[in-house]
Amino acid sequence: MRALTVEQVKQLCRLYRQVTIDLSQARAAGEDPSLLQYLNSLAARAHGQIYSARRVNLRPLLAFATTGFPRALRRNWRAVGAAAAIFLLTAVASALAVVRDPELAYSLFDERVVEYENLRLEKQQGEYRGNFTFDVSQSPLVAALIIGNNIKVAIFGFALGAIGCVLGLFLLVYNGRMLGTLSGLVWNGGYFAGFYSLILTHGVLELSAICVAAGGGLRLGWSLLAPGRLPRADAFRSAAGDAFALLAGAVLMLVVAGVIEAFVTPHFGAPARWSVAIGTGLFLALYVGLAGRGGATQNDQSSPPSITSR
Repeated sequence: MRALTVEQVKQLCRLYRQVTIDLSQARAAGEDPSLLQYLNSLAARAHGQIYSARRVNLRPLLAFATTGFPRALRRNWRAVGAAAAIFLLTAVASALAVVRDPELAYSLFDERVVEYENLRLEKQQGEYRGNFTFDVSQSPLVAALIIGNNIKVAIFGFALGAIGCVLGLFLLVYNGRMLGTLSGLVWNGGYFAGFYSLILTHGVLELSAICVAAGGGLRLGWSLLAPGRLPRADAFRSAAGDAFALLAGAVLMLVVAGVIEAFVTPHFGAPARWSVAIGTGLFLALYVGLAGRGGATQNDQSSPPSITSR
């Protein structure tokens, strides 16, 4: 096919249409079986050439992961940093409040969840396992469910932030309050280290990704609130490339985090989990700080890539 000229390709398509018509007419007329077999084979071979599958080119995705995404993170560190700061400050404040007054947990978060966690802590014996009690045979399905749910949360946070920032901030506060309330409960129950050995194994990437996605939404929402000298529509379009790059990168992070959460967190001891948490934290710091350094080329685009064919 690659050796054919444009006119030859057009002729091939015309001949293919003609042979399919001949095949249809021969079937309707009840022609000789050998003729039908010949026409059917000819049409099938032509179909395989004309409609052959094209190779998927993953190089744009690789380029985005290695250079485009970390550059977008560095360009938009204020938006991502603001999202992370709001989330962490809310979590720390909620945790300290619950440690000081355990009854506040019922006001800070869903009463049923708090009561369930208190009962579980009372019955807890040995190493804290939380909800990570499923068998390794269930890990593939659990990974798919976790990844799907986390991506939904990331997209939801991104969308809320894009609608003028305020709703996105509320979602960050809500999630930070949830983590902080649970942190205070496990501290009071004496399982703080065990709790975070589970959470941080995958949470370094997962929580960072949620903040990155929320930061992308804030970046987009801020362009509407404070467009500067540009019309709001132009400011929105200008911010969209980086904003969606942050969302796409967050999705990639959540895929990795979901695999870790399903295959590592429930099935390894605390030393291994802490090692994974520290390792992913160091990797993330080096990735954000060093990946994609150097002069940007014309091919470097902040917008997330499409997987093109060739």
